Amino acid sequence: MAAAAGVALAGCSNGNSSTTKETQPAPTPRPTTITTKVTDKALGEALDKLALQGAGSSRKDRGACLASAARKAGMPEEALAYIVKADGDDMGAVIDGLNKVSEDDAALLASRSLREDIDACIDKAALPDSSSLKAQGYAPPKAAAKPIPGKPNLKPAYPVRADQPVNSSIELTKGLVSMFSSYARDESQKKTYAAAGQCLSTVVHNAGFGQEALHFFAGGAPLSTGSIVEHLPNDKDKAIWQSPRFTQELVDCTTNATPTPAPGS
Repeated sequence: MAAAAGVALAGCSNGNSSTTKETQPAPTPRPTTITTKVTDKALGEALDKLALQGAGSSRKDRGACLASAARKAGMPEEALAYIVKADGDDMGAVIDGLNKVSEDDAALLASRSLREDIDACIDKAALPDSSSLKAQGYAPPKAAAKPIPGKPNLKPAYPVRADQPVNSSIELTKGLVSMFSSYARDESQKKTYAAAGQCLSTVVHNAGFGQEALHFFAGGAPLSTGSIVEHLPNDKDKAIWQSPRFTQELVDCTTNATPTPAPGS
């Protein structure tokens, strides 16, 4: 809305010239956007759906943890309301949509720190509730050691010569499939990554990553935990990986992939 401007009017009468100033009207107040605070329950359910890509059922404890992580990241109510309203299971699409409203809020949603907090919430919720196990008289065997979280497997699946540059997307395909597949929930998702391999490698190769990052992708270390971005060598590569456009292109690859059916199916 354009602000009202004060206008000085000059008047003439009976041949005598005089200048009369009208009282300047008060500026019209700008409308104030009132955002109702998003409830932790609604926010937790929306983030739970996003984090698990719609798979599995929502858990109250996990949702509360996710809502707390988003608020801790400093996301404003408007951004939280957008996430709830979007009600999507595609993180890339929600980040891209939020980016059109606020680039800063989209960057927060795509940030490494929030991603790690979200992963921690999911990992924590996946552990059995010790109080309920004790109530059932269950004692875990002493020999059963839980895997230590945050210990990715950084050993390359494929040999890569550091003195030879990666010049084509084909050199990245096997490595990226190996890396992404290590995060797969099941065999079906592994097949999806395999089918999307060439698309993923083309997107990565054309994104502008440095040679050190490309060698890392080509090696295909089966990380299986944590996030890929934390192992990239510099801020430029990390910014590319976390950009909404790049994220969406990766999501499009897997969405449009058609896994090869098993023989006889």
